[in-house]
Parts: sequence; C-alpha cells; structure tokens
Amino acid sequence: MKRRTYLSAALVATLAGCSSTEESDGGSDGRQTGAGDDSDPEPFDDFEALESWTASLGTLTADTNRAYAGSQSAKLESGEDNQVRIVRELSEPRDFSGLRPSLAVATDHEADLIVQLLDGDGNRLVFRQRAHSDTPLVQYNFGVATVDGEPDLSAIREVQILRWTGDDDKGAVWIDDLRFVSAPDTGKVLFQFDGGYETDYTGALPLLEEHGYPAVSFVTPSRIREGERAEGDHLIRGHLDELADAGWTIGSYSMHGLDLTGSSDRNPEAEISDAKAWLEDEGFEEGARYFAYPQGRYDGDVLETVTTNHDLAFAGRYPSQGIATNPHLCTRITGPDAATARSALEITTQMGGITSLAFGRLDEASLSVLEETVGRVSDLESAGDLEVIGPGDVADSFVQD
Repeated sequence: MKRRTYLSAALVATLAGCSSTEESDGGSDGRQTGAGDDSDPEPFDDFEALESWTASLGTLTADTNRAYAGSQSAKLESGEDNQVRIVRELSEPRDFSGLRPSLAVATDHEADLIVQLLDGDGNRLVFRQRAHSDTPLVQYNFGVATVDGEPDLSAIREVQILRWTGDDDKGAVWIDDLRFVSAPDTGKVLFQFDGGYETDYTGALPLLEEHGYPAVSFVTPSRIREGERAEGDHLIRGHLDELADAGWTIGSYSMHGLDLTGSSDRNPEAEISDAKAWLEDEGFEEGARYFAYPQGRYDGDVLETVTTNHDLAFAGRYPSQGIATNPHLCTRITGPDAATARSALEITTQMGGITSLAFGRLDEASLSVLEETVGRVSDLESAGDLEVIGPGDVADSFVQD
C-alpha cells in the first residue's frame, strides 16, 4: 500500500480520537526532497531573515546569541493566551508528500513543539516532538501526531510552528534550520525493550520469534544476573546469547538504567561509556552502537556523551519519523497501550516513515498489548504494508549523511 497524497478517511477517523483542541484551534525557500530521496536537503528556512513569518500569537524575534546554523535563531515567546504561533504563507502551493520536518530547538522548559502543514481549505497535518531543557540548539526528528480533515499534501499553502504553555511556564523557545526530509514509503517498525528485564526472554521472545521478527533489548549491565539463583527480575547472562541468536540486538540502557540528568551523584559519562565497554567485552559490538535514554531523559551533557559513544539513540514520543537528521534523538513511543499502538501502526501504514514501539518489564497487561501489536504487524506485513527492522537498518540506511 503506497502513501496517498490525500490522507485516507480511515486514517483521519483513526486519528480523530487522538486530536486535541490545541491543533483544532486554530527566509528563503529551499529544495524539497521527495520520498526515497536521501540526498542532503537544503533548509526550508534558516531563519536568517524573519520577514516571511508572522507571529499570529506571541512574539517572534531574532537572537544573534544563539544559532544552530548561520548567524541567528528565531526566539519564540508566548503571551497571556499561553500560546506562540508563527505562520508562513507560501506564494505558491508546494508538494510536501512523503516528507517530515526536522527542526533545531532549544527551550527554557520541556515543551512539545508543533509543525503544521495546511492546504488551501484549512485541512492540516500536524507533526510534534518533545524538546528537553538544558540543551543547546539541537536538531529534532518530528513524528506525525494528528490530522484535521483530509489535507492535500501536494498543495500545501501554509506552514505553522507553535507551542502551548501554562501560566507558570512563559519560557522562550529558540528554533533554527527547519528542513523537510524524506520518509520511507513503506512503513518501518522497530520493537524495543528497555532495561533488560527477564520478560524480554520469557514473554517477548516467543511472540516475536514466531514471526521471525528482530528486536532490540536495551540492557543495564550492572543488573544482568549470572544465573537462575541470582536474585532479581533482569535477564540472565545466557539469555543475552539466546536473544542474539534469535536475531535480537543487545544495546545499552546505561550501566544502571537511572535518569542521567539533574543528580550530582551520577556520572553520565561513566554510566554511558562503561555500559558500552561491557557490551563490547561480552561480544555485543553491534549492539554497543545503540542507546536508549533511561526514562527518556537527557540534557546537553548526556547528549554530548551519547553522541561520542553511540551511532544511534532513541527518545521522543511520536510515530512515523523520516530520515534521521539527528541519529541521536530518533523518536519512539514508550509503553504504548493497545489503542496507541494501533493508531501508530495505522499512521505508519498509511504514511510510511519509521515507528519505534518500546516496552519495559512486561506484565499481564503490557504482554497483551504486545501480543495484539505483533499480530497486527504480522497482518500488515503480509499485505506488504509494513516491514519490521532493527536499529542497524536505521543506522545504515535511514540516517542523513
């Protein structure tokens, strides 16, 4: 099943229940890349000039003290309405079919940034990503969040960037280097498991092995058990070899799997580099290339250390990203319930892109979600609508050069 220029009514209906009132309320142009084109795209806007944007809510100013590329970034601040929204109207309709936004962001407070594409009738496709504070301007890969109406992606007339705030959050957001990159036409799905729990072996492996699907177990080496008699609920060392033999990748969740930010008694550099060294020493050199941020948390120091030690890393919230402009912030959905997983698969089936579904220690409820999700993926894969891949496939084929 190929991506549609008009999003299907079925997809719109599926996403309608996930839509919020946030989306329902209402430089120089660069070359656009089409689906399957992995050449380096020029920026859609480098924010070296702000005249093409209008702040319909909040304020938009240039900041020459922060820049990701060029000499300045755009600084966005909300007002009493708790929203900042900037709008760029296009002089001619433009084709954004098969593309995803990538945007450099820095923020005073943790925030969801939103990029919206609107056609001439006001129908819109909404992309989102969660940006963390205490980082420099860093590129984020956006996923698909919601759809309003049936947007004609071949004739987009308006691009919007917005953020909602609360009464106690009036901090600024800085943005730079907006790009639109291609996404795989046939959707790709990754199964991920965080923490290295024994249920990776006892629960997830039998389900995935039945269909021959790969997965990645992001393990905490300090908690790997030497044998059955060792206390705990984490994997036994021998389980790792059996998972690897079944096509699983053994990656890193840091040495202890704790939040690496905001604590003086933790050493992010040691947590990250020691776990990588353990994986390499134990024969999992391939998996040592990949990392998942414990609890999805990171700051500038953590990002820098992960970038130094790993080829690919995962954090975020939304499905169906495109080619990774930043391979160290690949998006994923953590702990999905059944409805969230179904919606993510529907989006990925209809629109292509790359979707990662991450689970922790499996209990009765989450094992049921996984079982239902694997069954649905099998049906979609059999129809040629989805493909299950591993992190190595992303690193080797879906990262911007």
